[in-house]
Order: sequence, then structure tokens, then C-alpha cells
Amino acid sequence: MTEVSKNYNNNQIDIEWLELIQEAKEIGLSYDQIQAFLQQGGTSEK
Repeated sequence: MTEVSKNYNNNQIDIEWLELIQEAKEIGLSYDQIQAFLQQGGTSEK
């Protein structure tokens, strides 16, 4: 169990989403980049 999942009840927030966002931040993506990616339906433009 990760530190994130210790702080939240599974019914309150989806732990997998938190972990994915945390990983994205660790590789240097900004919240705006994450949001833009999700709004595009999960596809990236090259």
C-alpha cells in the first residue's frame, strides 16, 4: 500500500488515478499537460 492510499478511503477517491498523476509529475509533466492529455481522450499529438 502506498503512502497516498494510506491517507484516503477507497470510496472517497480512486487510488489508481492518484498514483498515475503522481507518476506523471515524477517524469516532469505539469498538471496542465496531464489535463490536456485526459481531455483529448488519452491520445497524444506528435
